[in-house]
Amino acid sequence: MAWYKDKIFWGILIAAAITKLTVFLWLVVAGPLGNQVLVFPDSLGYVFPAQTLLAHGSLWEAISSSPMLLRTPGYPVFLALVQLVGGNMTWAVVAAQNILSFCLLLPVYLSARRVGSVGTARLAAGFCAISVLYFTLSFAVLTETLCVFLLAWFVFLVLCWLDHPRWYYLLGSALLLTAAVYVRPAVYYFVPVGFLLFSLYAALKKSLTRLLQTVLCFLLPAVVLIGAWHVRNYKQTGYGGFTSVGAYNLYIWNEDFVAKQNNITVAQAYQQLERALPSDFYSFSAAQQVETYKQLAKPLLKQSWKYKISRLPLWAGKTLFGTNQAHLTRLLLGQEENQETALNQTDALPHAWLGSGVEKLLFALALIQVASVALLGICGLWINLKKYPAQTVFLLVYTGYFWLLGSSFLGAYARFRAPFEFVFCITAAIAVKAFWPHKRKKYIPLP
Repeated sequence: MAWYKDKIFWGILIAAAITKLTVFLWLVVAGPLGNQVLVFPDSLGYVFPAQTLLAHGSLWEAISSSPMLLRTPGYPVFLALVQLVGGNMTWAVVAAQNILSFCLLLPVYLSARRVGSVGTARLAAGFCAISVLYFTLSFAVLTETLCVFLLAWFVFLVLCWLDHPRWYYLLGSALLLTAAVYVRPAVYYFVPVGFLLFSLYAALKKSLTRLLQTVLCFLLPAVVLIGAWHVRNYKQTGYGGFTSVGAYNLYIWNEDFVAKQNNITVAQAYQQLERALPSDFYSFSAAQQVETYKQLAKPLLKQSWKYKISRLPLWAGKTLFGTNQAHLTRLLLGQEENQETALNQTDALPHAWLGSGVEKLLFALALIQVASVALLGICGLWINLKKYPAQTVFLLVYTGYFWLLGSSFLGAYARFRAPFEFVFCITAAIAVKAFWPHKRKKYIPLP
């Protein structure tokens, strides 16, 4: 049965569309925070380059005339396109992201059919439709919704290629993965991971065709397209890296250790790290700034590695089970709070947003949804390993990559689960189908 003939799937789509439209209209007409509910501290780093692109034809760093280097161009270009079509970079952006979030159900459904049944696909789409994380992030001027949409189609095309080694599946996956790299640099290192994984699969299959496709249709296009931004950066800034955000994070994400060491808050530790930069730091060239970040980070990393290892279980847990409670209460209850804390919470539980009974109820419902999908998703990976070994190993490596990356420092929280939660929606559906009691029809012989 073709996906467009599945009436149950259409029912899920319609329910998701009505819910999103209702919340969107309520926020526009009656939301107490106005469009500020959509804006986070990170948003300016994308909005400003998008505005300079529209006004001057080039991407500049936020509040400066320097070429953009900290951020990558994917999301600013998306914002600029939405601005051209919709007229602004708040409600129009969120409307576009809700459309992408709605359309995300299709690659999730199709991928689930590749590794399960039609029933599995319906469940996977349903799990994705009720995702608290995807719901909240679609109402934020942040990169996750666009990136997840691209990654979901990437995963689907890879699953297609594992079934049928057609070159166009792998070429399409390379283009989608590259686009996701341009939206979120965290995807960058999955290119070599994917290349190694696909090459190993080709070797195990003893398939020269698959190996050639991996090199020519996956690695080569990705290297050329990603390399283009390296060249741009070197020409315009003298720094040949893809982005400077890695060096920045290497230094700034020591703020939790600095806070503990000096018995101060994380916000105060951040200010201390900023003050430790040379007084003329922002007049340095891009290459000098990156090198300065790295040099300042080295002694901190040497001192903090034991502390960071001890905190890793907490960070991994926050990434896996985070409910995005701060943003959820902002959206549904109109609560104002420090936007920095909405993006970066250092405690295991969001105590600041668990005051009233309504807040506790929202948290409980969100935690049930998140934990159920995550735990069932892990079970589903194990269950499907024997039936679909290649596909399951790919999904496992993909999930493990983003989970590990998102759990490796203080910034770990729910947003970093976004790239792989849709995979858990698929494998959770597999687990439910496996655990669900199957009723056998009793056939009574005719006399």
